[in-house]
Amino acid sequence: MEDRIIMTIQSVLDKRPVITLDSHLLEDLRVDSLDKLMILSALEDEFAITIAEDDFADVVTINDIVMKLKARGFFEGTHSHL
Repeated sequence: MEDRIIMTIQSVLDKRPVITLDSHLLEDLRVDSLDKLMILSALEDEFAITIAEDDFADVVTINDIVMKLKARGFFEGTHSHL
């Protein structure tokens, strides 16, 4: 699942350095507010989920995104809404 998230984000940020779970959105990947919206949209499409933008306002790393999605049970075989 982490690999799918990284690949989805990589597709949005195609001109950025290698993305890992430890990559910081702002410092390492230079993600701005538009990039963040595009990432959320791509994750929604990839996983057939709905993500509230406000729930992801405090994410700092790629791993933070993974943990938020896991905490909401998105990868336990059910589809949910944040």
